[in-house]
This record gives sequence, C-alpha cells and structure tokens, in this order.
Amino acid sequence: MEFEDLQTVWKSQNSDDLYTINEEALYAQIRQKSQSVNHKLNVYELLMFLGNLIIGLVLLFNVLTDDGPPYQYLLPVMYIGFSIGTLILRKVRRQKEIQFDLTLLGELDKAIYQIDYLIHRGRSMMIWYMLPLFIVLAVTLALDSKLLWAVGTIALALPVAYFGGRWEINKWYLPKKKELLALREKLRAE
Repeated sequence: MEFEDLQTVWKSQNSDDLYTINEEALYAQIRQKSQSVNHKLNVYELLMFLGNLIIGLVLLFNVLTDDGPPYQYLLPVMYIGFSIGTLILRKVRRQKEIQFDLTLLGELDKAIYQIDYLIHRGRSMMIWYMLPLFIVLAVTLALDSKLLWAVGTIALALPVAYFGGRWEINKWYLPKKKELLALREKLRAE
C-alpha cells in the first residue's frame, strides 16, 4: 500500500464513530427499568386497596355485630373510603400514562412519572392517610376505656411509620429516579 492509501484509510477511520449505541440493548434496559417501576406501583396500589378494604370490612363487621355507638362506624368507613380512593387515584394515574409516546424517550418519561408518583404518594401518605386514621383511632380508643393501652401503641407506631416511609423513599425511590434521569439526559444528548 502506498502512503496516500494508508492516509486515506486512516482518515476514514478517524471520521467514523468509534462507539455506537446498541438501540435494542438500550431499549431493553429502559423497558426493564420501566417494568420494574410499574411493578412496584401496581403492588403498592394493590396492597393499599386490598389492605384498606379488608380492614374496613372487618371493622365494620365487628361494629355491626357488637351494635357499637355511632362514632365506631367512622373508622371502618374511612378504611373503605381509602380503598375506593386508591382505585380512583389509580384510574387517574393510568389516564395520564396513556399520554406518553411509545418511544424510548416516552417510555423513560413514563417510568420517571411513575417513580415521581410513588415518591409523592409516599410523602403525602403521612398527612392524608396515616394521620387521620391515627387521630380517629385514638379518639375511638380514648372513648372506649377498655382499649386505652392501644393509644400508646399508636403513639409509637406514628413515628415508626413516618421514618419508615422516609427511609423507603430515600433508599429505593430517589436512587431509582436519579438513575432514570441520568439515562434520560444521556439519551437526549445523543
């Protein structure tokens, strides 16, 4: 080979991209991450729905069989209401998810939306879910002097639920969100 031929080969190699993105592997990775977030979200909603419904029905059955005072109906109704609320929030969330494009970036944006939803639900759970239940339960137990020992249990359970929820968000959801955001930035840079 002549020097000019070698130089032409060298220049053509320098102008070619040395690294290319394997789009199939990238899409598989994004799809796997999206499915992981979607699975966590579905399990969360299912547990919230079934747990609240079962607790509400059991409490309602106990109040009906004991023919308790009217204030005892409040707690079962709240649990059943939270169960129905979970279904409504799920429907609203799924309607918003339909708006995402069926592309790599759209799938990634959907996963980020879902993890944001989980973080928001976890953070707001203390105010909109746990606190009202603890207050109603504490008042109910205070009015029924036979169960006064349970107020101490509630006082202990409230901080455990608060810090446990914060730990879950910081340990699982925020790192997953950072990972998804970094992946989106890399994808947008390409």
